[in-house]
Amino acid sequence: MDKAAGWIWLSLEEDVRTLVRGCRDDPQAMWTTLEDTYHQKKADNHFNSYDDLFSICKQADESLQTLINRVDEATKLCQALRPSEKPKDFTLDAMDKELTSMVLCALPDNCSHFFMSLLLLDKLDKATTTQAFLTEETQCRHRTQ
Repeated sequence: MDKAAGWIWLSLEEDVRTLVRGCRDDPQAMWTTLEDTYHQKKADNHFNSYDDLFSICKQADESLQTLINRVDEATKLCQALRPSEKPKDFTLDAMDKELTSMVLCALPDNCSHFFMSLLLLDKLDKATTTQAFLTEETQCRHRTQ
């Protein structure tokens, strides 16, 4: 345990060490603190991970193996940012509902304020996205009357 804590401690920049100074002897607590700080499972992070995955294109000088590796890494990030605490709770149905939120990519640039407000939500799935779209449309119609 001491070695693990030492390795984690030595791999951190000085400004990051302040986050884990209180649990320096406990590698599990250090890791949890760092994960809670830098790997937040919020709607914007999850949406961005899917957006990154779907935006991957083969570069001209890139091998197919390198492309596959990039897709694998992006997929792992999507999986790690799933909102469910228990992997068994994340079903294909849940994924289908979640992927519906990718409709945000279809919004034009003049909707960036609306887009950004949705990314602040704790949950971004089909029901939430649909309700937000309907509310936004109602508000836009009301403002133009």
